[in-house]
Amino acid sequence: MWISESGDLICWGGHMRLMGTRKKYWDDGRIGCGAVPFRIREGWLEIYHGSSKANRYCLGAVLLDTEKPWEIIARSKEPVIKPEMNYELNGFFGGVVFTCGVLYEEGKVKIYYGAADTSIAYAEVKLSDILCQLK
Repeated sequence: MWISESGDLICWGGHMRLMGTRKKYWDDGRIGCGAVPFRIREGWLEIYHGSSKANRYCLGAVLLDTEKPWEIIARSKEPVIKPEMNYELNGFFGGVVFTCGVLYEEGKVKIYYGAADTSIAYAEVKLSDILCQLK
């Protein structure tokens, strides 16, 4: 995943590699950004998608420094959301969940996500549960 910056949201520059896949983790196959990062007390939280080498796509989180968002503070040890329900496991491309949008409100992360390239779903996850998964 890469980050960049823009003063006007039209022209972008300052492209920088943020992070890649990790051996022996749930996101060892590929990763990609998700919804726009959002600010919490600890920094910027990004919900991203990652897949195993066997193409099982899950959602994870990465916490970025408030002042230097190119610096990673912590990253999910385990997925925040993984495909478990029938509509996530079976479809055009089964075993897949990927972010479509995120809202943060009152300690809850509200995640809109695609499932099996067939459905759109919604989940609420406590921020404290996500932060416990970070290392």
